[in-house]
Amino acid sequence: MEIKALREVITSTANLKPKDITLPKLEECLQSIQSCPFPTEEPSTDILWKVAVQYCAVLTEFAVKGLVEKQNPTAESDEVINLHDQAQYLTTIDLVRQFTLHLYLPRELRGVSKCEAQLMVKLEEQERVRRLTYCTAQFRRVFETKLLALHPRLADTVIDFLAASYSLAKTTLMQNNSLPAFPREHMFRSLLVIKGSPGLPLELAKALHNDLLHLTGEPGGFPVLCRILLSGDQTSESAPSWRKGEVIAKIVSSKGHTKKFYRQVLSDCFEFYHWAVQQDTQEAVTYAIICIECLKRFMQLPAPYRELHARINEYFFRSFRELVSPQELVAGCVVQERLGLLSNLLECNMAFTGSTVSSLPSSLLVPYLPICLKLLTTLPPACEEHTYLHNLIVFCLSNRTKQELTMILNSLLLNRTEGDVGKYQLHPRVIYKCAENDTNYSLQIGPATSDQESDTENLLPVLVDVLKASNRNLLLYDVFLTLLSELLAGTWTGRSHEPEPLLDGVERDTLLCNRFHQKYTLIQSLMDLISHQHFHSQLYDNPKEVLTILTASLTKAIDTTECSARQNSDILEVVLSIFQEFLQRIRNRYDVADILKLLLRYRNSASCSDALKVQIELLCHGPSTSEHDDLSESPCLNALSLCSDQQPYCKVYGTTLLLKLLKERDPETIAQRHKILILALVNLRDEESYAFLNSVRLLVALCDVLEAEVVDELVKEYLNESNEIDYRLKIGEATVKTVETLGPFAVRYRDTLLNCFLTGTRNAVDEFRTSSLSNVGSVCRILSYQVHHFFYELFTGIKSIVETDNYLPAKRAAILVLSQLLEGIDGLMDFQEYLLLIYRFLKHVIATDKDDVTKLQAAVALDHLKAKTKDFLQINPDELERRMFGRVI
Repeated sequence: MEIKALREVITSTANLKPKDITLPKLEECLQSIQSCPFPTEEPSTDILWKVAVQYCAVLTEFAVKGLVEKQNPTAESDEVINLHDQAQYLTTIDLVRQFTLHLYLPRELRGVSKCEAQLMVKLEEQERVRRLTYCTAQFRRVFETKLLALHPRLADTVIDFLAASYSLAKTTLMQNNSLPAFPREHMFRSLLVIKGSPGLPLELAKALHNDLLHLTGEPGGFPVLCRILLSGDQTSESAPSWRKGEVIAKIVSSKGHTKKFYRQVLSDCFEFYHWAVQQDTQEAVTYAIICIECLKRFMQLPAPYRELHARINEYFFRSFRELVSPQELVAGCVVQERLGLLSNLLECNMAFTGSTVSSLPSSLLVPYLPICLKLLTTLPPACEEHTYLHNLIVFCLSNRTKQELTMILNSLLLNRTEGDVGKYQLHPRVIYKCAENDTNYSLQIGPATSDQESDTENLLPVLVDVLKASNRNLLLYDVFLTLLSELLAGTWTGRSHEPEPLLDGVERDTLLCNRFHQKYTLIQSLMDLISHQHFHSQLYDNPKEVLTILTASLTKAIDTTECSARQNSDILEVVLSIFQEFLQRIRNRYDVADILKLLLRYRNSASCSDALKVQIELLCHGPSTSEHDDLSESPCLNALSLCSDQQPYCKVYGTTLLLKLLKERDPETIAQRHKILILALVNLRDEESYAFLNSVRLLVALCDVLEAEVVDELVKEYLNESNEIDYRLKIGEATVKTVETLGPFAVRYRDTLLNCFLTGTRNAVDEFRTSSLSNVGSVCRILSYQVHHFFYELFTGIKSIVETDNYLPAKRAAILVLSQLLEGIDGLMDFQEYLLLIYRFLKHVIATDKDDVTKLQAAVALDHLKAKTKDFLQINPDELERRMFGRVI
């Protein structure tokens, strides 16, 4: 047949309206090609079937000869459609399929596509199947042209073709590659439409179901399935999106699929979820929720599917594990960029912080809680990441049982692993690095630190700050009760109340210091919670549970043995300091009377300390306060309230009152000394200079009643790398002032103080190194230079700073400290094996250093060394004899 005649038939047919499709009209359109031979299977008297066969021949002939062209006929090249004939040809295909494919489909499949033609036929089943087979084969030839198979205007034709193919085969067709290369979207939509037709035979439904699963398990199949099912009009009578999401999740997460299916669907789900989270549209949020529902159902599968569980865990927490175990530990190596961390936190936030029904199990977050808390202290507060980290922490804790919550709080308090809690910790060398005037940052590998600097930070105060910033009052209350129970049980003491006997002196002191710091952290956390406004009102509305715990602890303390009496006395002293105002306000309750009776009974026991007796007396017989009183009648409580105020002038006035009360040895103030220590350290962070200086005065005054604890806590805060440099500098100044107050008695803390400040001389911050050197000199002066055991270590550190440090003030401070040591230390000649090294070092500095001030200080130090040596050599005979023979003479 000629192309011109074929084009004429197609043009005339395309101009017909669907309602005008009749046999005479169709025969009239075929007049131009009646002289051409037509392929026929056998003679037939059915005019409609003859017309159908002729039209099938027209479609196949024109698809090969007139519609598709190749740019290079001699080689394999891309097909190009003749756009002039494309529209009419597509219209003709849609009209022809209505009286060919669609007409001979089984009755239950005729409603799956649109059909406006009025032609009808009545045939026996065998003849219908024969005709349908012929039409299907002809349309398969048409769809061999890829550009036709991919065209969206042939969607109804594709549905009819697939319906015919499946009704004839009654088996799966996708796995045998016996279908044309239709787009995956067309295949999904067509198979879903066919499968949804009523009255479908069971065998055909199973074949369609298997092929739908096959399509879903192919790369990219899961996103297409989601888009197809959710592309309908949401205002129609169809199921809502959440219901469709549950259907999708049930399909892909059912038991019985192959491993290849699960793995591919999970990979597609991860990729689709990552795309959906990054988009800012309601449609993308819907897709993300469907992905979460699928992942949730994967997590609910039994143990044999643990591979899927591991992959889900790996996807969400891969970036966290990079922070736990970096691949490279070279200083300056970038572990993670901000965009990667922010994207991961956004995905975790959407997956874990929804409702309990529509989110992944929050138990997956438990091992990574320490990393989230540590990142809060590492990243700047203005970062968007803080919001995501807050949500993850609060949502995880809100869904824990009381036993799990206790394990988490104990792990944070004791800095040790409790089951899965604390399993992953941020690598100690990972630091925050940000360029100036740039919002982007990176987490990098910092310089290596010594063992003394590698102490992990206690993250319990960080958790308390997160809870205070949230609106989860019930969670806040549960955490408070748990911490109170742990305080009364003495959790921070470890397995036993006494240090392990196999430890040496230094290890024993370190252990005791750590236990004191844990106790201090626990007390501080309880005070922060009880002073929080939302928790404050809740505590007074429902005090029964707190009173029950207090009653049980008091009963245990009274009936305890003598070996733990002192321990319980210290705990009760702290507890009463925390709850003094609370008990005074609710003194008129009937259940408080039992507590007061127990306190009075304990006051008369031999194990009660004098300070605790005073505190009990004030509580039981002191002036009562009302819940609506603005100020307490107690001067101590008034001063503490003022110190806790946000205004600097109130803090200063409250500090002045506390100083006065401490000087007067006020019993209630002495009993509240632990609380005052915590307030003083908190107020030390104030930016106002007069508030800071008064806090230093308060710390100095506390040395009269809490000497060892003040020194230990100042040293701990000074060495804490997570604190800001400005705050640590203030801590150093407060420490020196405290040591000045102690005077010669500070020799008891000589080792602790010198080790603390010598550690600071190796800090990366220039100003901090200089301040630490100044503090070393001040401590040596206060101790009257009784630092003989540290003499060589001091000289080695000073020599290293002068030779390698590029910061000039640090070099000057180091030489000045050495000069003061040579001048002030007694018995300098006892270190004769080091004096030659010092002499050569000073001569070298004088000869080679470029700074005049450094050279001058070195010359002064050399003069002190010469003077001490001259005095030693020019000794009188009597003193020489005394040195030779000892004090016997």
